[in-house]
This record gives sequence, C-alpha cells and structure tokens, in this order.
Amino acid sequence: MTRKLAILITLLMFLSPPALADDAADVRATIERHYAAINSQDNDTTSSHHLKDFTIFPANGGVLGEADGEAVNERMGATRGFPALNVGMTNFNVQIYDGVALATFYLVGTQTRGSKTRDITNRVSAVWVKVGREWKEAHHHESQLSPSTHKH
Repeated sequence: MTRKLAILITLLMFLSPPALADDAADVRATIERHYAAINSQDNDTTSSHHLKDFTIFPANGGVLGEADGEAVNERMGATRGFPALNVGMTNFNVQIYDGVALATFYLVGTQTRGSKTRDITNRVSAVWVKVGREWKEAHHHESQLSPSTHKH
C-alpha cells in the first residue's frame, strides 16, 4: 500500500498545475507579447489574446468596449480610430488566484493619432484567465496618469 501511495503522490506532483511563480512569469510574457503586437498594429494577434467576451474601459475615458464592438460598428457603418501606440511596461505586478491573474502596471511611451504624437503614461489594471495552458485577457481598464501625480 505504501508503494502505491508513493506512486500516486509522484504522479500528482507531475500532473498538478505549474507553480504560481511560473504562472506569474507566463502572464508577464503573454502581456509583453500582447503589447508587442499592439505596438506593431498586429490586430489579429492582439485579438487572439482576448476572451470572446472581453471588455475594456479605454484610456480616453470612453464607454465600455465589448468583444463584439467591431462587428456592431461595421453593421452600423461606424469606424473606431484606435491610435498607434509605441509603449512599454513599468512597475509590473501580477497576483494569481486559482487560474485568474490581476495585472497592474504603467504603459509609458507615445500615442499617435493622425499626424499628432504625444507622450503618454497610462495606468492599467487587467484581468487575465488561464484557459488550458494559455492566458487570455478578460477585462482591461486603462486610464491616463494625472500629470500632477506623475512621480513613479
């Protein structure tokens, strides 16, 4: 009986979910790939990182964006003018809770809309969910850092 128990424990160790530190590193790497895709305006890759019911509060203070927003806009003949970004992350932190990750960080860089480019520092809180072996973004909340508090 003891031998069977030892075998069972060994199997469970190999079949158990990866350590939380590995999950935290995976979340960070996924978010870095996500922003690399955003920086290169690779919308297909960016979208592949989102759950089908993904929602977003955009940095411009606009209304809640939903996963089917592009399809709704297309049916209505509207266009969404996302700015081009060239950003990196600072002050990254992630907390893992049973397959759910809460990531907080700043995005620092530039935003270009039309011919106007401006420096930005935005605060981000994002919820990522582990689906199989991949992390997918469920919700994203972004806001501009007030110039008077820009001391990070």
